[in-house]
Amino acid sequence: MELDQRDSRTVTASAHLALGQWATRLGAPADPAPGLLAVLDQHMARIATAVGSLTPVNLAAYADGVADAATSRGWTPSPVRDWRQASWVAVHLLAVCVLARSVS
Repeated sequence: MELDQRDSRTVTASAHLALGQWATRLGAPADPAPGLLAVLDQHMARIATAVGSLTPVNLAAYADGVADAATSRGWTPSPVRDWRQASWVAVHLLAVCVLARSVS
C-alpha cells in the first residue's frame, strides 16, 4: 500500500509528536553539557547503523522498540535529574531524539 503525500505528512507529524513526547518524558535538556554530547554522539553512531535510513518515522519506531524492550526488563521512563547518572536506556532514547532533530 502506498501512502499519498498527505498521509505521508500525517505519519511524519505523528513520528515527530512521539519523539517529542519521549524528550518530555525523559526531561531532555535544551542544551546538553559537552560531556553528555560526547556520549550522545557515540549513541547516535550506533543508532544510525542500526536504523539505516534516518527518517523521523524510522527513529520513532526504533525509540518505541528500545523502550518496549527495556520496559519488559523493568525499566520505567521518568525524567532524568542528573544525566551523568542516567541509565543507558534514557541516554540512548535521548540520542534518538537529538538525532531526529537533525534529520527533520
